[in-house]
Amino acid sequence: MTIATVGKRYQVVIPLKERKKLNIRPNSKVEVTTEDDKLVIYPISPAGFRGIGRDLSDGIDATDYVKKLRREWEERSDALQRS
Repeated sequence: MTIATVGKRYQVVIPLKERKKLNIRPNSKVEVTTEDDKLVIYPISPAGFRGIGRDLSDGIDATDYVKKLRREWEERSDALQRS
């Protein structure tokens, strides 16, 4: 376990050991959530973003599309939390 400090702008530097282990680089996307009384940060793979928006060209309503994406992401998040 490594201790990090929260700065004045609520920023936290992810320690080098953890960044290397999870291949987190500048501009990497992470999901930040809480589980019980813990702050949890999950790295998000760029592959997870591939194909987003491809259905919009097929005449699908943007609002319905976003709702569908949210459901899919919630299902993925639930699956990750169970594992």
